[in-house]
Amino acid sequence: MRIAVTTTSGVQVDQHFGKASSFSIYDINANEVKLLETRMVNSYCQSNAEETSEPDHKFSNDRLSVVYNRIKDCEKVYTLQIGKKPEEALKAKGIIVQPCNCKIEEIPGCSGKCK
Repeated sequence: MRIAVTTTSGVQVDQHFGKASSFSIYDINANEVKLLETRMVNSYCQSNAEETSEPDHKFSNDRLSVVYNRIKDCEKVYTLQIGKKPEEALKAKGIIVQPCNCKIEEIPGCSGKCK
């Protein structure tokens, strides 16, 4: 299974989906997690990286489509947090979102209860 992970450390799922300027792409076979590449994107949320995103910011299908096109070959996205509308839009396009904060090496056993 191919997955996308939002990570700043390369060790743990530690970044909000909307703030991610890159996605680490992994293949998972049984309990083996293999890094394939890192794909750069324009962050979905357009606010300054130091600012907290506004909870009522408008959903943008155009911005989400740009991110989706970079990760569309992935079955799942593991992310620290994601807004409801982007999560629903990804699900409608066939990508499952798994909010978590586990170590990347522990993703094969992740149930999302690590938060």
